[in-house]
Amino acid sequence: MSKIKRMNIHQLSVLFDERQDRLLMRVNTQDAQEIRLWLTRRIALKLVAPLELTITKMESRNASVALPDAQAQSMLMELKHDDFLQKADLKTPFSTKNTALPMGPEPLIVTEITLNVQSKNGVQMVFQDGGDERTAARACTLQMQPPLVHGLLHLLQKAMANAHWQGPRVTPGTAQPSGQASDDDVPGAELPKRTYTH
Repeated sequence: MSKIKRMNIHQLSVLFDERQDRLLMRVNTQDAQEIRLWLTRRIALKLVAPLELTITKMESRNASVALPDAQAQSMLMELKHDDFLQKADLKTPFSTKNTALPMGPEPLIVTEITLNVQSKNGVQMVFQDGGDERTAARACTLQMQPPLVHGLLHLLQKAMANAHWQGPRVTPGTAQPSGQASDDDVPGAELPKRTYTH
């Protein structure tokens, strides 16, 4: 299985491809590499709730006051998400200039996603393509700080709305914040501004 690990993310893009009936997720790194991932409807629907719960868990750890219940946690997540949307760069076009494709030009067809919330390093997301008789299994690992997780959730929800895909909304307390969707940070340091494109 070919693997790419620990990439410093510069840009994210998630768009609905009508011909493929899938979402194309593209990731640009600081060192001009691009990773391409196909997300099926089933995988995308299963990813939204874990992302929301992951954000809640990360933001709750950073809160100065303990949050007593799921409703308070949900309100915190929504406030942080609104704050992210006001500060994020959602207008800069996704760059395709001089990018290398370490996983190849064909996107990984994601069959499994694992999310691991880490105390100081945000969340680690592992995207796996199980492969088949013609294609080798592939995987890549993305390390995401809270702003990037907010960005991915926003782009995923927007692309799913454009695709007219709908799924049930899960509120904190009804599922585990880390898990799977199957088929280095220094405290106080300023993070570089990322762009999130539609």
